[in-house]
Amino acid sequence: MFRLKLSASLLTGLILSVSTLHAQVKAPIMGWSSWNNFRVNIDEKMLREQADAMVSSGLYAAGYRFVNIDDGYFGGRDKDGKLLVNTAKFPSGMKALADYIHSKKLKAGIYTDAGNNTCGSYYDKDPNGTGSGIYGHIDQDCNLFFKEWGFDFLKVDWCGGERMKLDEQTAYTPIIKAVKAIDTNIVFNICRWQFPGEWAIKQADSWRVSGDISAKFSSILHIIDLDADLYKYASPGHYNDMDMLQVGRGMSYDEDKTHFSMWCMLNSPLLAGNDLRSMSRQTIDILTNKELIALNQDKAFKQATRVLKDANIEIWVKQLAGKNAKAIAIMNRGDNDATYDFSADKAGLSNNTELRDLWLHKKLGKAGALRRFDIPKHGIIVLKTV
Repeated sequence: MFRLKLSASLLTGLILSVSTLHAQVKAPIMGWSSWNNFRVNIDEKMLREQADAMVSSGLYAAGYRFVNIDDGYFGGRDKDGKLLVNTAKFPSGMKALADYIHSKKLKAGIYTDAGNNTCGSYYDKDPNGTGSGIYGHIDQDCNLFFKEWGFDFLKVDWCGGERMKLDEQTAYTPIIKAVKAIDTNIVFNICRWQFPGEWAIKQADSWRVSGDISAKFSSILHIIDLDADLYKYASPGHYNDMDMLQVGRGMSYDEDKTHFSMWCMLNSPLLAGNDLRSMSRQTIDILTNKELIALNQDKAFKQATRVLKDANIEIWVKQLAGKNAKAIAIMNRGDNDATYDFSADKAGLSNNTELRDLWLHKKLGKAGALRRFDIPKHGIIVLKTV
C-alpha cells in the first residue's frame, strides 16, 4: 500500500512538472521593431509613441507585446568600457524608456552586434556604432541591458562579427549563455542573415534565415523559399525568424495579406516594422486578424510545410493542436489572378472535412471532392479545419 501511494505521488508530480514545462514554452514573439521604418533615426519620444500606439491601435489586444529598439541608440563607450547612450536622442536614458514601455504592460527589446561595430556604423555611417558591439564586453553589456536597464529581448546582429571574421558558434554561444544566466525568460535572437546551423536550434529562441527583408513581393517569396525546408529545425520555443513584417509599407493589400499569412503559417516571430502611429484601417485589420494570429501562436508549435506546387499555386499545411486539426494556405505566386480547383486529398483531408476561411471569417462547409477558389495575383486563401 505504501508503494502504491508513493507511486501515485510521484506520478502526480511528474504530470505537474510536464504541465508546468509545457506552460513555459514560448510561442513566437509578437511586437514591433524600429529598424524597417526608422533605421538609426530613433529617439525616446518616437519610441514612447510607438508603445502608446501599440495599445491604442488594438495591436496589444491582439497579442502584440514587444517594443524592440534596434540600432541607433549608442553613444560610444567610456574609459572603463561601459556602453553609453546618445543623450541627444535619449535624454531620459534607457532605463526610463524601458520602464515606460513596461508601464504599458509591454516588453522592451534592445540591440547589439556580436562584433566590435554595429550595422549602423557601416551602412548608415553612424559613428556611435563603432566600438559599441558586444565583443569583449559580454558580461558588462548583458548586466547593463538586463540588470540595470531591465530589457526583455536581445537581438544580436552580425555586421561587426562578419568583418572580424569571427566563427558564428564561438561568437554567439557565450552571449547566449550570459543572457540566459541572468534570466531564461529573456528572448534571444540571432541575426546572422541565414540559418546559423544546428548548434543554435536549442540555444536561441529564434534565428534569422535571410538577409534583410524589403517591401517587395519578390522579397517575401524569397524568404518563404529559404524557410521552406527549415521546418525540421524549428521546435517549441525555437523558431525560424523570417524578419520583420513589411505590412503597411507599400505593397498591395493582397501582398500584405499573403505576407502576414505565411509568417503566421511558418511560425515566424511577428514583429511589425511600420510606423504604428499612422496605420491605415486596412493595415490594422491585417495585423490584428486574430484567426491568423492563432495559427502562429498555436500550442502545437508546428511550422507549416509545402505539400504541393502546381504552376504558380502552392499548398502549405500546418498541423495544429487538437486531433486532426490543420490550417491550409493556398498561395498564388503568379503575376495574374488564378482560379484553382482544390481537392481535399491534396492537403491530406477527407471530403467531409469542414472548412473555415480565416480571411472571410466564415465557415465554408465541407471540403468536398473539389472546391474552386478565385485567388488574386500574389494572393492567398487560408483555411482551417473545424
